[in-house]
Amino acid sequence: MNKYLHPGDKTEQIAPAGGVTAGLGYVIGANLFLVAEGTAAAAAKFVGLRRGVVRLPKSTSDAIVAGARVFWDNTAKEIRAASAAGRFMIGTAETVQIAADTFVDVLLDGTSVVAV
Repeated sequence: MNKYLHPGDKTEQIAPAGGVTAGLGYVIGANLFLVAEGTAAAAAKFVGLRRGVVRLPKSTSDAIVAGARVFWDNTAKEIRAASAAGRFMIGTAETVQIAADTFVDVLLDGTSVVAV
């Protein structure tokens, strides 16, 4: 029997090694990208946003156009414009950002991510 639990835009998870900081992105397991709503120590529960529009740190090496796919660099903890090893496609840019900008607004699509 199916039972509705919640909309799924947010989910509660266990913080990875090093913990989580509010407003930053994290790959949980191998396929779940979340933006932490609050700060939590390693192994503590936290709520993460998996769908919606969030402002995330961006590499100052990349210009990004609205509607472009964006990739989370899980080592540098920032958005990049191109796929590469260790990066995860997490959604699309909602705004245009020049290379010098330090952030980009991202529309998280909420789908499972896979490292490229």
